[in-house]
Amino acid sequence: MENLNAQEKWTKKTSSLWPVAKGSLREVKKTCSQKNCKACLSGERHPAWLFTYYMDGKQFSKHVPKSQVEKLKKALVNGRTLERLILESGLHILNENKK
Repeated sequence: MENLNAQEKWTKKTSSLWPVAKGSLREVKKTCSQKNCKACLSGERHPAWLFTYYMDGKQFSKHVPKSQVEKLKKALVNGRTLERLILESGLHILNENKK
C-alpha cells in the first residue's frame, strides 16, 4: 500500500468487510407442527438453519430464515477475516516496538 499510517491501512483493509458476524451456521432437520406431514411421519423432517454464537460466556442459537442464509455465510467469512486482521494488528504492534 502507499505511504499510509497503520490506522489508514486498517481502514482500507476492513472497509469492505460488511456484513460481519462471529459464530457458526449449521443445517439441522426439524419436525413441523402439521399433524399428518409425510416428511415428519417418515422421519425425514424438514431442513432448517441455526446460527450458534456465544455471548457473555453462554451459548445461544437462533433460527435463520432461508432467505438470510447466504448473507450470514458471507458475514461469517468476513468475521473470520476480521479476526485474522485483528491478530495481525497485535503482532504488528509487538514488532513495531522491537525496532
